[in-house]
Amino acid sequence: MEWQPIETAPKDGTEILGWRDDCGIMLMRWVCPVDFMTCRELDGLDDESAEAEDWFCADFVAGFRLDEYLAPTHWTPLPQPPNGQA
Repeated sequence: MEWQPIETAPKDGTEILGWRDDCGIMLMRWVCPVDFMTCRELDGLDDESAEAEDWFCADFVAGFRLDEYLAPTHWTPLPQPPNGQA
């Protein structure tokens, strides 16, 4: 796995590993909030924000938008699972 500039990352919803110096490695993908948030969560967003694509990170508790200063600087594909299993 080789780290690449974030500008070259896929923006098709593929999960990737992202990197930012202040927090390290994160699981992320380029997606719209309407694709994964609940109706209750979307109620707090205006229509423009709910449909705006951006980098989103997932952690073990919640997910969040990685906009502006939170945006990752590098990315790499996820590694293959053990024994090539999907």
